[in-house]
Amino acid sequence: MRILVTNDDGVQADGIFALKTALARDNDVTVAAPERQQSATGHAITLHKPLRLTAAKMRDGSDVWMSNGTPSDCATLGLIEAMGGSADMVVSGINHGPNLGWDVHYSGTVSAAIEATVIGAPSFAVSVATFDSEVHWDAAANFAARLAQWLKRHPLPPNTILNVNVPNLPESEIRGVAVTTQGRRQYVDRIEKRIDPIGRPYYWLGGSLAEEALGAEAGTDVRAVADGLISVTPIHLDMTAYSLMPMLQDLTA
Repeated sequence: MRILVTNDDGVQADGIFALKTALARDNDVTVAAPERQQSATGHAITLHKPLRLTAAKMRDGSDVWMSNGTPSDCATLGLIEAMGGSADMVVSGINHGPNLGWDVHYSGTVSAAIEATVIGAPSFAVSVATFDSEVHWDAAANFAARLAQWLKRHPLPPNTILNVNVPNLPESEIRGVAVTTQGRRQYVDRIEKRIDPIGRPYYWLGGSLAEEALGAEAGTDVRAVADGLISVTPIHLDMTAYSLMPMLQDLTA
């Protein structure tokens, strides 16, 4: 297959190198990714400044493309410009950090996969669910390569992606694969106010997980990863809350 690989951690990140290496064993891989860290940019696209697509090298000397744009921009540029509009699949990752539950709305990794699907290419996103400095990239990279081959035989329906989260464990310690729903990921204490050296306030966004988000329900992506399982969550681009449609019909009366 002709596969585009992108991410939000930057073109020289460890995760994208591991992913490219694993996929290139059986596929023709093109890499197009941000020139720098772009985590939590969501589905932003660039409309008000020029975008660049520049040839570069990865650590093994292989050719890649890097862009000053967002992850979603890179999916577009990679598919349409670098690959001439023709790719069999797009894989976004491997993200250094979880993209679980509601986090997908912030994730540049997941958004790049969504943008590729909007354009028309089958896609999935893959993350290692840890912020630790020591990461077991091989487990996620090898599963991504296996999933790409599986999707070649079992294509996704239109307007859907898969969001994959892998526990940060050696491959031999991963307990299996779970097909999951999205869990809850709500943050508290999101704003930290600080004072700069000349007395002016500034703000640092972050926060910690709400207590109820830590006790994840069975069947969710959050619970699966906590249990040592690879989580595979199907996501549909249609965000309509169909259960509310009958109630809202009263507005039309």
